[in-house]
Amino acid sequence: MNDSENIKIEDQDYPALFRSADQASIKAQSSYLATIRWYLISLIAGALFTLLADANPINGIIATILFLASLFLFIFQQNRKNDTVWYNGRAVAESVKTRTWRFMMKAIPYQDYDSLEEVSEAFSKNLYDILHQNRELGSHIGGVEAAGDQITDKMRKVRALDFKERAEIYLRERIDDQRNWYARKSDFNKKTAHRWFISLVIIHAAIIGLLLYKIYQPELRYLPIETFIVAAGAMLTWIQLKRFQELATAYALAAHEIGIIKSSINRINDDSSLSDFVQDAENAFSREHTQWVARKDR
Repeated sequence: MNDSENIKIEDQDYPALFRSADQASIKAQSSYLATIRWYLISLIAGALFTLLADANPINGIIATILFLASLFLFIFQQNRKNDTVWYNGRAVAESVKTRTWRFMMKAIPYQDYDSLEEVSEAFSKNLYDILHQNRELGSHIGGVEAAGDQITDKMRKVRALDFKERAEIYLRERIDDQRNWYARKSDFNKKTAHRWFISLVIIHAAIIGLLLYKIYQPELRYLPIETFIVAAGAMLTWIQLKRFQELATAYALAAHEIGIIKSSINRINDDSSLSDFVQDAENAFSREHTQWVARKDR
């Protein structure tokens, strides 16, 4: 058993900037989606209590409170800009991650250096450039992680291995890891898109049924037709926000592209060929992430 078989690359093995940006992105994403979720729920609930306001004035008060809450959530989200922190934080984290793998694999642009000190200096400068280009994240990437190492012991250890061991680590910890991630995400989004599609069909059928029943019994007062219409709009908003089907397709294509790249692993026979292989793979990862950000920004 060689050393490479015992090496696992965990989050703590990446630079502190990656961990800070990754955590900031995850936190902002969670806050953003939670705010939108509660905004839509408050609209649906407000519509329901508005329908019942004639039966009891308290329902009208509750409806008013719910719409005030939805207004607060909307203003809160606009001011916090969690979606921007989410996207930018993820962009920084992925940029640092791809630089880290290039560093560990002695791939372009970290292949031709006489000493570890020189290549470490070049890598640190790249991290500085990434950070400088995303200064607006400064208030979101502080905390304990900011005091961590930017070049970890694991990064140095992997870089010191021979090209065969580095290639094994890259195949297992980067190529296979990313391919499996994209495959899982594609499957999840495909199934979720189907569930939301069925739910939207059901609620539209319910609206049509209620409208027909209203025609048959026009004297009925408390049919929640408007509430169902608001709910349908909220569901459509959520589907468009999450873009389940679009992501399912994009992730499936990414998984296949990684598989195609993996098939050329046999051409690696020295440091130079490993560098070329890593460059192709990391360019593919970066391209997919750039397209993901572009889709989110549309």
